[in-house]
Amino acid sequence: MNKRLLTSGMLTAALAATSMVAAAPAIAQADDPKGVVINEVESNADPVGDWVELANRDSEESVDISGWSILDDDDSHDPIVFPEGTTIESGGYTSIYTAETPDGFGLGGNDSVRLFDADGEIVDETSWEGHAATTWGRIPDMTGDFAVTGAPTKDGINTAEGEEDDTETKPFPGGEFKIKDQDLGGDFADEDMSGVDFDDEGNAYVVNNGTGTLYVLTYDAEADAYSVKQTFELNYPDGAGTLDAEGVTVNPDGSIYVATERNNDDSSVSRPSLLHFELTENEEGTLDATEEVSLKEFVGEIGANAGLEAVEYVPEIEGYAVGVEATGDVLFVTIADGKATLVDTYESPFEGVMALDYSDGVLRALCDEVCQGRSVELTFDGEKFVSDGTIFDRPAGLDNFANEGFASFTDETGTRYLWADDGVADGVSLRSAFVPANPAGSIPDPLGSLGGDGSTENALPALGSLAIGGVAAGIALAVSNGAIQLPQI
Repeated sequence: MNKRLLTSGMLTAALAATSMVAAAPAIAQADDPKGVVINEVESNADPVGDWVELANRDSEESVDISGWSILDDDDSHDPIVFPEGTTIESGGYTSIYTAETPDGFGLGGNDSVRLFDADGEIVDETSWEGHAATTWGRIPDMTGDFAVTGAPTKDGINTAEGEEDDTETKPFPGGEFKIKDQDLGGDFADEDMSGVDFDDEGNAYVVNNGTGTLYVLTYDAEADAYSVKQTFELNYPDGAGTLDAEGVTVNPDGSIYVATERNNDDSSVSRPSLLHFELTENEEGTLDATEEVSLKEFVGEIGANAGLEAVEYVPEIEGYAVGVEATGDVLFVTIADGKATLVDTYESPFEGVMALDYSDGVLRALCDEVCQGRSVELTFDGEKFVSDGTIFDRPAGLDNFANEGFASFTDETGTRYLWADDGVADGVSLRSAFVPANPAGSIPDPLGSLGGDGSTENALPALGSLAIGGVAAGIALAVSNGAIQLPQI
């Protein structure tokens, strides 16, 4: 989701949503360029998109920045020009999303932002290498050098990295995770890998939101490694378009649905749809969707790049859970004759729901690096999916990557996990973990008295029963073999 574009006319809406104020009597014309600075940058997009925050360090006077502009590191891009009457109040902030027109630009992992005054003179600039886990901002606020911040604070005071987070969380369930980089090379060395899912055989399906490509991966258990089996270019039903493919789920019949935000060939227009595809036996090729199911009536007016991020088949409703980036909602829908029916909506505690995974009656909804990779669990209460409010941390050992895809697969050997990193941090877009069913050194529980979560609360009674049962069985066997003579009564 890097280099993102938003809807046409977003400039007006973006500026209206910031802290800019109307002209006041005491307005400086920014003769001192140091009075206005770039203060914070979001290069990996919040639920709406990439943004740049400016700050007015003058604590007494507002500043008129009419005709000023910002630009990334590419001089071929059109600069974003602040319209007439744009001011920043004394000691205040203003932020804009960096794709206000169809020709607008997004911000990449290795990029810059430059600020120019109305005469085209450069006022301030900053560059970075790799997307910040949070944002890239001045520490201390307004006056310090640029660094990774503690949290995004658009139009607010920057916080330092490492400040305490008071969100109550629990560890990610499933035991100890050893995270492994999956080096598939080729397309997997590039950014924009997004949704992930497994089929019943343990094959993995991954979609790319920049190219609209689907990859089917096979798994080598001995090497604990994945490899590309099939590659498909996905199109709309008319055979055209480049899908912003964000999520994927495998249906019970082996077909798939892909969650999309827009057509990348018309990137300023929101197009939140689920697209159905029938896979072929070919190793590669082009697939046209058999149907497009619009969810626009359920998501409302949202940014072109803030729509459907995830989709997951859930058997309890014989339908689908769909994650929405802009709202943080999970929509539950059923589909018939190419039309979706909204069954229920779950409002998550996250800014955006970026991934979904269903396993053994539990639906997990995850946020990305914006929320530290946290997640919640939803279970079906007979009528709808509900959460008890517990928020889970990402697994220990997994850094705060821009994970927009997550999936798990369990068989008799254990559970496999996959994360798709949209930001391809450290050149890696796919990471995995494997938790064996019976880790080395674990004690079998033949009586089933250990906790289902792996707890050992009842371990001693279980072992005692096992020991007593073993002695009794040994005595019975000895008696039956004549090794022990019981007295006649």
